[in-house]
Amino acid sequence: MPEEVPFLHATAIVETADIGFNTKVWAFTHISKGVVIGKNCVIGEGVHVGPDVVIGDNVKIQNHALIYKGVTIEDDVFIGPGVVTTNDIYPRATGDWQERFRETRICKGTSVGANSTIICGVTLGEGVMVGAGSVVTRDVPPGITVYGNPARQSGER
Repeated sequence: MPEEVPFLHATAIVETADIGFNTKVWAFTHISKGVVIGKNCVIGEGVHVGPDVVIGDNVKIQNHALIYKGVTIEDDVFIGPGVVTTNDIYPRATGDWQERFRETRICKGTSVGANSTIICGVTLGEGVMVGAGSVVTRDVPPGITVYGNPARQSGER
């Protein structure tokens, strides 16, 4: 069976051509310049993906998630609805934010529950589970489940 070209909803703003086969980008989503999206992904309604973000294969990003510049999402990751990533460690309305910029990595097989916030500079290791509504402020080792504000370990997968 032949692979399908990406589906881009008519209301989506897509500023990159680097989108893999069978990927679907739904309504009112903004995919910025320089973004790379793998194959077999689903990018939900109202999602914002900032410049130069890298998204692997088989990733599902639910409605209204905000994925900002500096984020790398590896293969087989689930991002729940309303998830927010950040990229400015000490955000201010003025000044050169590049000195405060931090990259974030969400490793293979990780799941981030609805309405969670991932503070920049964090790595979520392979197979991590983040409970809904959590605020992740530090690295999470592979296979660990965290939840809460700030997110704390509650078990292993």
